[in-house]
Amino acid sequence: MNKASRQEAILTGAIQLLAAKGLSGFTHRAVDQFADLPQGSSSYYFPKKIPFLIAVSAFLVDQLDQDCDGLQVSFSELIAEHGLDVARDLYAQALVEYLEASRPLFLARIELTLAAARNDELADIGEKLTVAARRPIAFGLKLISGRKEDRQIETCAGLIDGITLIHATGQGQKPTAQQVSAVFRLIL
Repeated sequence: MNKASRQEAILTGAIQLLAAKGLSGFTHRAVDQFADLPQGSSSYYFPKKIPFLIAVSAFLVDQLDQDCDGLQVSFSELIAEHGLDVARDLYAQALVEYLEASRPLFLARIELTLAAARNDELADIGEKLTVAARRPIAFGLKLISGRKEDRQIETCAGLIDGITLIHATGQGQKPTAQQVSAVFRLIL
């Protein structure tokens, strides 16, 4: 395994660990176990915890950005094939499916955002993670809404994001495509 592959495995393992055990279980040894790598692998690449968490956050932002790019392409194809009204409902369904499949990413995001709120050295990562996680929601809303104000789009994206985070933590029901579509219609 080359250096880049090993680092990616470590960062992926770190996200899985954060999703499963939270920040309290975040140790180099535990990351190595989740990444299925020899002990000492993560501490070799990331010897200190704060820079390690910053690297995990940047990797998570990249993952969320890649996922958003995929959703944007699929939404553009839906509009071209079905028209805007049908595409809105289909996008809501695709978004719900994505949010369910990406639950570990959202749990890791919660852990890292809380860490950022409590540690000045991590202060800017919470906002970056929130922006990256809401990007696919806001993208769809901008296309659906036409010329609505950014404030309305941000409100709607925040509402859907909040519903998603509540579900990701096991505190609420899984949002349905109909609920997401209804939020789109109500706010926009």
